[in-house]
Amino acid sequence: MKLELAKFPVERITLGNTPRYADGELYVDPEEVRSRMFNEAYFEEVRVHVAHPGDSTRIIHIVDVVEPRYKVAGSGHIFPGVLGPPMQVGNGRTARMSGMTVMTTSTPAAGEGYYWREAIVDMSAPGALYSPFSGKAHLVLEITPRVPGPEVPAEDLEMINTIRGSAYSQRLNIALRKAQLEVAAYISATVSGCDPTSVETYALTKVDSTLPRIVYCCQVMGEFVYGEAIGWQPTLLHPNELMDGAIYRPFNTPGSVRTTIYHHQNNPLINDLYRRHGKDLHFLGVLLVPAGPEKLTEKELGTGYATKLLQMLKADGVVISWMGGGHLAVDPMLLIRNCERAGISATLLSPEMARTTDDTGFVYFAAEAEAITSTGNYEEEIVLPPVDRVIGGDSIFVTGDDPSKSFTTRVTQILGSTQTFGMGHLTGTAY
Repeated sequence: MKLELAKFPVERITLGNTPRYADGELYVDPEEVRSRMFNEAYFEEVRVHVAHPGDSTRIIHIVDVVEPRYKVAGSGHIFPGVLGPPMQVGNGRTARMSGMTVMTTSTPAAGEGYYWREAIVDMSAPGALYSPFSGKAHLVLEITPRVPGPEVPAEDLEMINTIRGSAYSQRLNIALRKAQLEVAAYISATVSGCDPTSVETYALTKVDSTLPRIVYCCQVMGEFVYGEAIGWQPTLLHPNELMDGAIYRPFNTPGSVRTTIYHHQNNPLINDLYRRHGKDLHFLGVLLVPAGPEKLTEKELGTGYATKLLQMLKADGVVISWMGGGHLAVDPMLLIRNCERAGISATLLSPEMARTTDDTGFVYFAAEAEAITSTGNYEEEIVLPPVDRVIGGDSIFVTGDDPSKSFTTRVTQILGSTQTFGMGHLTGTAY
């Protein structure tokens, strides 16, 4: 399986023009964007904004982020199972508009919690230092959710999960992401007929058989793969499938560790393993490892199954990323324990979750976990300064702070600041 990614860099986005791409500038008609994504069943209003690096702009209430891409050649459709049939992707050629994103913001839907919901990106320093998205140009779609009418059963509005919310909010979050992907695909078509600045080729080619065999294990929970919710069984994917949009998360976890669609498209762990493939390692693929719900038996089942697959692949080592927070830490620790006992070296990327330096924040720790890289402590408090413009709302969730003024927040609320794929700028060091 070979995938070519054709790069079309975007340095600036301009609203109010006929849609086109020229010399690193994307021209977008906001009315066309609204008409293509508006969903009468769930959206009351859609506003279109632009934000660039260095702007005195703060974006709040962010839901998801995606890099515009489209299939130039090869099987399937970009974001299979969402925008097209669930056909195999990861081959042929895909155009990517690098340097920009389509970003959605929204207040919570009926029955959706506020506590973990906030996600902030500052486009100017010092806040810009905390998020990897501060250096991108953003087409921001600000959505006002529709207040559900009597046609929605009352039980659909009751919160059934502290993170996923009500049945209604779960449907809205899926609809929101589908609309976002529709816009991203529409925008990416503007580069049709243009020449890319570069083309990168990704393929798991044959390599020296003596090189160590490495698998990337990515913890997931409720992700959609080819448009369908993943079950409990660990699933092996070719890394190219993620680049073509085969997977996304349909709900909102804490901002600092939230895995956006953009993260899956541009996973730094996959890029680095590809870079080293054939040089000092043999990259075998990506193993999605679903987090066990809450029972230890469920977690033992999933991680045991994953270990079996790794042994069948004859893996010598694994790199593990996880979602961060609470009982979800048990799964990667069990996987590390299993792997090390089976002779498979394991490395974990993990956020820190503690107010004191002597506490790792893990609710469970395996003695075999000796190789852990910190992606930063999301309990640290920072002060964000005043800004000239705010996109997404007029108050910070939970605290009610005025987002245009200076306020203190935890790193938890900064989008992607401690996300465990290694895309962020933070780490933790013991002295």
